[in-house]
Amino acid sequence: MRQDLTVGQRVLRSFGLTILLMTALACGMLAYTYATGSQFGGWRQPFVVLSLLLAALAALTMTIDSFDLWMLGRRITAFSVRMVHSLVFVALLVAVVLSVVTRTPGLLLVMSPALVIYLFTVMRPQPASGSGPARAGGRAQPRRQKRGGKKRS
Repeated sequence: MRQDLTVGQRVLRSFGLTILLMTALACGMLAYTYATGSQFGGWRQPFVVLSLLLAALAALTMTIDSFDLWMLGRRITAFSVRMVHSLVFVALLVAVVLSVVTRTPGLLLVMSPALVIYLFTVMRPQPASGSGPARAGGRAQPRRQKRGGKKRS
């Protein structure tokens, strides 16, 4: 656990993690309810259940990713972070498409708080780490341009 966080920061982050986890549980419970019930008939039922299961997977993945960033200080590698973000994106994309196809817009209402928390806190652009080779002088000097358009080093 990170010890550099204030009590207020820990409370807010714990509250955010709770919302993400509750969203995953709500989607899973709705999927179970629709799978065992008869609310949707015919071809729509399996697609609604699959949509909710994918949303639950995305919310659970968002919870794990947020916990790693907020409480552990990002212990997983940059490649793993990109893979987690890709998993969340693909799972949510397929879930929303299935929700639109089956005409059940309730998925967006259930997922909205989790999406807002995740997109505005975790998915911020990270600062670039060393975009080019370092110069010996410490400060990078602007390159001057010769006559004729060629740049000098």
